[in-house]
Amino acid sequence: MFIFSKILIVFASISFAASNSCSFSVKIKQILHNEGFHSFFRNLTYNIEFLDEEDEPKPLFRSCVVGLDQTLPAGVFANPDELGDLRRVNKVNAIPKNPVNIESSAEQSSPTSVYVVGKVLGAHVNLWMPVHARYHKAAAGGGQTRTTLPPPRLHLKCPDARLDACDPAVARPVTFLCSSSLKDKCNWKEIQYVMITDTPFWDVPIGNTDHYRVVSIGTALVITVGSMYVLKAILDYKNDNDKKYD
Repeated sequence: MFIFSKILIVFASISFAASNSCSFSVKIKQILHNEGFHSFFRNLTYNIEFLDEEDEPKPLFRSCVVGLDQTLPAGVFANPDELGDLRRVNKVNAIPKNPVNIESSAEQSSPTSVYVVGKVLGAHVNLWMPVHARYHKAAAGGGQTRTTLPPPRLHLKCPDARLDACDPAVARPVTFLCSSSLKDKCNWKEIQYVMITDTPFWDVPIGNTDHYRVVSIGTALVITVGSMYVLKAILDYKNDNDKKYD
């Protein structure tokens, strides 16, 4: 009877722990910071909070790892070389999912994805990555074109099986950052969340084809004047040297 009671207590504890692990909510702030065309000025940041049923911080996931799958539309890209440099100095843990041609225009490009990974500290995690805007084809009248950055997919991986008992509607098993051959050992879960910020967007200027003739003439004049100045400087230098040795 004593052993049976202990077994019941253990099962009750496991059931309580599983229930406690599954009763949480996640809120995300996704913000595109600063102004400018390139990543020296523009960072896409994520502030992720784990909360209990009363909207209070829930530090139950401090040993877990968050993985974001961020889709970038054709007009925006993350530079793989830049991400690699930031990973080497432990500033950003972001990995491009697709090959990226950083030289192609928006019209010649396709959407890409980037994985952004970080460890939960207490009841929150802050992640970020640098992003660039692509050049767009010039159009009559010029102006701006708006690129909207969609919300990411959120994944959570814990060192134990605390999320395995959760309803798939709360924590759906997925294959994320692991090969199909290791699918049985891949314990990532896709987590539903609430986005509490407006969808970020990027207004990118585009060229005005109506200015083509003026720009072409101005460019030709600048090249001509610059070339003449350089030739004059070369001739003056040559004449000065000739006088020294006469």
